[in-house]
Amino acid sequence: MEKFRTVLDLCLSHQKVLGYSAVSLLTAGSERIFSVVVFQCPCNSWNMVYGSVFLLVPALILFLLGFLLNPRTWRLFTGCCTTGSWCCCTNRRRCWRYARVLWLLMGSGAVAPLTWIAMALLGANFYECAASGSSLLQSHLCRDNETKCHEQVARMPCGGTLSRVAM
Repeated sequence: MEKFRTVLDLCLSHQKVLGYSAVSLLTAGSERIFSVVVFQCPCNSWNMVYGSVFLLVPALILFLLGFLLNPRTWRLFTGCCTTGSWCCCTNRRRCWRYARVLWLLMGSGAVAPLTWIAMALLGANFYECAASGSSLLQSHLCRDNETKCHEQVARMPCGGTLSRVAM
């Protein structure tokens, strides 16, 4: 019973760190599963859009969910503009306090999206797909602007290679 109490006290004293760690681990695992099961680069001219959407849209959704599901967000906004009051910022001190709480809420809501982006960039599937569709990369690799070379660059995430003749 003594050891259980010690573990419980440790968990309660480090609740915020453990919560952020759990969110990061769940996000990292979800990103890995998502990139293996769902993501398939089209290997055509849509690579840039497709890779960017898979990299950024889930991060945006995670940010909005983290922000909107936080109870402090709702306390801030529902307590801010009550019935009959025009604005929550009647003086500078109060405005500064609301801005500070909003900043902290955005910071805590950014844990999952930053983990998603970091894991996605470490895995490189989304980035490789997006980069192969980049006209800047294609123009750098295909200096003579051959159409065949641009098609080969777009197929690189799918196991394609550049031939010496096209470069």
